[in-house]
Amino acid sequence: MEVFAGHPDAPALSGGSIRVVSPQGGTVDIGHGISIDTDPLHGISPAETVIVPGFDSVPDLIRRIDGGEIDDLLEILRLAHAKGAQIASVCTGAFILAAAGLLDGVRATSHWMTTGLLRERFPRVILEPNVLYTHDRKRRLWTSAGVTASIDLCLALLAAEKGATTAATAARGMVIPAARHGGQAQYVPPRFGDHELPGGEFSALHAAVRADLARPWPIAELARICVMTPRTLQRRFRRASGMTPREWIVNERLTVAREMLETSTLPIEEVAQRAGFGDADLLRKHFTRRLGTTPSRYRDTFRVPVESRG
Repeated sequence: MEVFAGHPDAPALSGGSIRVVSPQGGTVDIGHGISIDTDPLHGISPAETVIVPGFDSVPDLIRRIDGGEIDDLLEILRLAHAKGAQIASVCTGAFILAAAGLLDGVRATSHWMTTGLLRERFPRVILEPNVLYTHDRKRRLWTSAGVTASIDLCLALLAAEKGATTAATAARGMVIPAARHGGQAQYVPPRFGDHELPGGEFSALHAAVRADLARPWPIAELARICVMTPRTLQRRFRRASGMTPREWIVNERLTVAREMLETSTLPIEEVAQRAGFGDADLLRKHFTRRLGTTPSRYRDTFRVPVESRG
């Protein structure tokens, strides 16, 4: 609401063009002791843009989806989209768009804590678990990660609708930077990333690699640990994790590098060597490609001071 209202001296959208709706309308408790007045959902058509908020309890949301409790909502979203509306989701609101079938074959994201479940429940979604937001221009669909990423999405949406100057004015009024690029990585605590492998099939490989990340780890050696042929390992590993063994090892090395950058003052070169990258240049290359920033900037942003660690 704050983004689309804009600055008092330069409003982004007129007040009458912004409406908050809920299934039945009326006063809705949105948590944290805050209530908001809403219009009935069936009144949103015609709409130029519909933004679906996130939900605290994803299991409860899935129960309601499976029980058919929100079928009317899903149909309204499909109809609004069919009539030309842009549809956006904030955080776990992506589950609603996916349940409506709007994200089939579409690049989408959600909060990092729920992307695994989103992939499991809706395999036809092309999940981008590490980005801040996505925009499929042709399909008129937007999705975002968590709370602050939704601000980035809304600023980008405002820029697309009203121009970059209007969006920049709204951002300045909120005392925040202009929208970050959607491809910038979400901040995910290192030990909660997608490098963690499901099940126990690769537990021996997992333990061996973590015990000695500095080793080259050719595919033949990884296959030997798993008692498989290299070809079988590649196939089963990708099926289980969605990535190749080499990609997983790079992610694991990045995890360790991030932890060292957050908790130590080791030089970047030494961090690179301990994490198995060999030198700082290779660490920077993978860091920039995977996280959208450099090791030094990451440390400046996320390093925990010694006094804070006790």
